[in-house]
Amino acid sequence: MFETKTGLRKIATLIMITALIFGGSANAANAEVKHADTVRYLASQFVNKKFIEGFTPGKADYNFTIESLLQLRAAGQTAKSFAPAVAHNLQNASAVGTKKNPVGLHFVDRKFQAGRGGMFLVASKAFALPKSSLRTSVLNLVKENVKPSGEVIDASGNSFTYAWVVMGLKAAGEDKLANLVATKLASLARPDGGFGTDLTGDTLTSASDSTGIALMALSAVKKSGSVTTKAVEWLNKSLVEGNHFEAWGEVDVNGTAYAVMGLTSAGQKVAPIQKWLVSRLAPKGGLISAWSEGKADKYATAQGYIALLGSNYLALFK
Repeated sequence: MFETKTGLRKIATLIMITALIFGGSANAANAEVKHADTVRYLASQFVNKKFIEGFTPGKADYNFTIESLLQLRAAGQTAKSFAPAVAHNLQNASAVGTKKNPVGLHFVDRKFQAGRGGMFLVASKAFALPKSSLRTSVLNLVKENVKPSGEVIDASGNSFTYAWVVMGLKAAGEDKLANLVATKLASLARPDGGFGTDLTGDTLTSASDSTGIALMALSAVKKSGSVTTKAVEWLNKSLVEGNHFEAWGEVDVNGTAYAVMGLTSAGQKVAPIQKWLVSRLAPKGGLISAWSEGKADKYATAQGYIALLGSNYLALFK
């Protein structure tokens, strides 16, 4: 079905607005971008064109920033379109941190975080950034955090950390090590087939977000078998009304988005879930969470746009 000329002009305008926010040119400015108003909304949430603010006012949240960049990459944007944010988070050694200067965004209390390193590697690959000494430094730090057993030293059984390390290593071409870490990740599956956040007492139960990202990581290295099958089964049987997930008694937009990414990476159909996510879009773009009082939530959107497309992070760096 062809768009009207008015519709095409509206889409092109939205994309150009997104580009102007970052002082760059848009990628394929005349091409159709799905849910363009949501792309514009997410782009507008970057502070000083560089980062997504976390729960502490004025302080960047690296995790949400990188995921926001990945969402925007899924919308067809490029490193040029979002030059300030890409440069600040993926190309600035003083901000990112290196082994010699561990005081950047990847470090807390001068200690490297392997999961964030994995995120850095995925985003660098997704934006097709050239090889650099900074990326080599981050990759080496991630590798140093992996024991011969595949255990990630600073993960403490955290499914998200393991998943990002697997995907980061895969994006960096470290297939053998990615498979080793994925095997360790698979061992963290709960008896019901799902994955929990980590090994602490209140996160032992399976959850849609941790199961979704674990499934995506396992799919990245094409690890099939009973663990993957059971993770898919857990997600499918845990759906509420066949189209979304809940957490703490409320609808869980972020968890539903992660489930979509996990299921699609494993080749599953997700049309009913996509439709539900679309129903959560605010009139002017952005996903509405259970806590955002009917308005767009930047954190839900930072993890949910790509799920609206029925896609996942793996599609950005294959």
